[in-house]
Amino acid sequence: MRSVPLHQRALVLSITAIFVLSVVAPPFVSAQQRPQTQQRPQTRQQPQPRRLNGAVLDFDARSGIERGEAATLSDAFQTELVSLREFNVIDRARLRQILEEQGFQQSEACSQVECIVEAGKILKVERMFAGTIGKVGTLYNVIIQVIDISSAQIVATESRQYRGDIEDLLSEMMPEMARGLETELTGKQFEPKSSGVSWVWYALGAV
Repeated sequence: MRSVPLHQRALVLSITAIFVLSVVAPPFVSAQQRPQTQQRPQTRQQPQPRRLNGAVLDFDARSGIERGEAATLSDAFQTELVSLREFNVIDRARLRQILEEQGFQQSEACSQVECIVEAGKILKVERMFAGTIGKVGTLYNVIIQVIDISSAQIVATESRQYRGDIEDLLSEMMPEMARGLETELTGKQFEPKSSGVSWVWYALGAV
């Protein structure tokens, strides 16, 4: 069998090498030059703080205030408290129903911390809002406290003295005190959401 000359073998090997490089090299170079997509860091959402459960007892009516008026002022306070959405507030009709079912009678004397804590345990809430409202001459004196049920401690207090009509106390002072207590408890600032006109009409029996 005739052997292939050496220079022909070298030529064949060169052509073969060029062919292999022409097939393999372009995809390799393209892969090296292809820009790598950068992965965006995933932002982890902060969990929302849990809203505490709360309830508003009927404010204790002192001299110069009827119990019905004190209850209506308590309703106005709770309405603003609910609108601020910082607490899960028990509906007042439901509150009375639960207390009555458990044999708890809310009396005029239930402005002491021990009584308020007992009511809070029955309602299974973490915070209770309770207050007293009295009138001397033309001056109203209002004190509202927030009691932590687990520790039986007063954690916030808002007190105001007001001279004027009870309608203004209903529509302006109660929402203002609710916002003040929320600011003291959370550190947030709350702007008035309404003028409270509907509460004035409610107090006058128009709705």
